[in-house]
Amino acid sequence: MTAPATRIAVVGLGAVGGTVAAALGDAGHVPFLAARNRVERITRSLDKLETRYEFPCWTDPADASPVDWVLLCTKAYQVEGAAPWLERLVDDETQIAVLQNGVDHVERLSHLVPPERIVPVVVYMACERDQPGFVSQVRPGRLHVPDLPNGRQFAALFTGSPAVEGVAETDFASLLWRKLTINATTGGICALSLNPNRVLSDEAMRGSAGALMEEVMAVGRAEGATFPDGFVDETLAMLAGPVGAHWTSMAQDRKAGQRMEWEVRNAVVGKIARRHGISTPLNDLVTALLSVAT
Repeated sequence: MTAPATRIAVVGLGAVGGTVAAALGDAGHVPFLAARNRVERITRSLDKLETRYEFPCWTDPADASPVDWVLLCTKAYQVEGAAPWLERLVDDETQIAVLQNGVDHVERLSHLVPPERIVPVVVYMACERDQPGFVSQVRPGRLHVPDLPNGRQFAALFTGSPAVEGVAETDFASLLWRKLTINATTGGICALSLNPNRVLSDEAMRGSAGALMEEVMAVGRAEGATFPDGFVDETLAMLAGPVGAHWTSMAQDRKAGQRMEWEVRNAVVGKIARRHGISTPLNDLVTALLSVAT
């Protein structure tokens, strides 16, 4: 007998959600798309090749039914807005993968779903949504998860996709905090200065950027993360190189007059730092400035 198909719902069809849905299509899945506006076709561009996928789409949570996996791809501050979807999509067996920024994925969803069924995901994908239903990838991406049974199950969903690879990590905490260190620094400074990544390597900014990174790293170490020698210098060199022209999503959101994700990039650093009695004055200043910046 043929095993029943895995039922998957992708909630949120921005750049990450659209790219992930396409990758699931590569792997032979037919995910349900949960979105405010109907999108039944995803077109992905990768290596100058366009691929189209036809998927069922729900625009009303009342039409949804429980699935095996929910892939939550909304912005972190949109969790409460996604609650009606989770109420309909989740039953006693459903696993939820949280493809969002920050380090507190389980904490931010645990009031809606049992913590043991939440899989935090670190997303490394250079992708953009050109328009609804159209996404472009610069290169294949990776989705990193804890090396636990449900993490490995999530990674296996993408087996066969040339565009996205799921990777189970034994030292997931380190990967999580390394990305937050970069995101809190680039997101905060670039959003406040309205500049692309390369501003962090400018002579006037380099010292402050490095000091901000060191603050975040100190909190990460208290949480069990490790960082390679030269992490700060190598990161600043990277930001001065090929990705220097890239605008962070926070800087783009501020330019567009949209809400920014500073709560899960900077505010969370200060929140966790206080649990450990660690002082983070630079990060706290960036948090305060971002909270009033519009």
